[in-house]
Amino acid sequence: MNYSSAISSNVRVKKQKYILINLLLSIKKQVFLVYGVFFLSSLFLVSMVNKFSLHLYINKFHTSFLDFFFKYATHLGDGVMFGLLTLVFFFIKKRIALIFLVSGLLTLLVTHFFKKIIFKGIPRPVEALGEESLYLIKGIKIAYWNTFPSGHTITAFAIFTILCLYFRKSTWQYLWLALALVAGVSRVYLSQHFWIDIFVGSTLGILIGFVSMGLFYSEKNVLN
Repeated sequence: MNYSSAISSNVRVKKQKYILINLLLSIKKQVFLVYGVFFLSSLFLVSMVNKFSLHLYINKFHTSFLDFFFKYATHLGDGVMFGLLTLVFFFIKKRIALIFLVSGLLTLLVTHFFKKIIFKGIPRPVEALGEESLYLIKGIKIAYWNTFPSGHTITAFAIFTILCLYFRKSTWQYLWLALALVAGVSRVYLSQHFWIDIFVGSTLGILIGFVSMGLFYSEKNVLN
């Protein structure tokens, strides 16, 4: 590597560090704290408790209100949300619309890679534990295979991350984090996924959000 190439490489590294730092500073400390609690508690649970036992325990807690709430809240993680946000932001800020489009494609590729290639055939809760062992909500189309990770959770957290990075320091970040967590937890409540699936899915979603935003980052493209 010649001297000019080394200088160019060093400049690129510094630029990437600058982008990462600025993106991280876009998110409120309290949002980091809340997700940190979720991350650490989830890490403890999946490390210390068998995923089948954990799911059976969580499945004991249900009410008619939560049945109704999570039945519809789970759609916050539908892939169509990327299309909807791309369309909305096309008329607001085209670059952000492009970021949502890229994030949707990355989510599709990452989810397919893990679910259909690396961890293909791993049973979901209903297949692994049996319908007779679980409380299931009527009207929910149950999936039986390819549980890891949760695609809905990846989608929800990728969207949450992009919105947080775009609306810099906005108090709306609390709502978006709450919605992402609700979407993830809904997958466990509905017995579509194990807790480890949404835990890993949340991390992958955040990474996809950062990568998507970083590809097109400009300080002019965030709102203070």
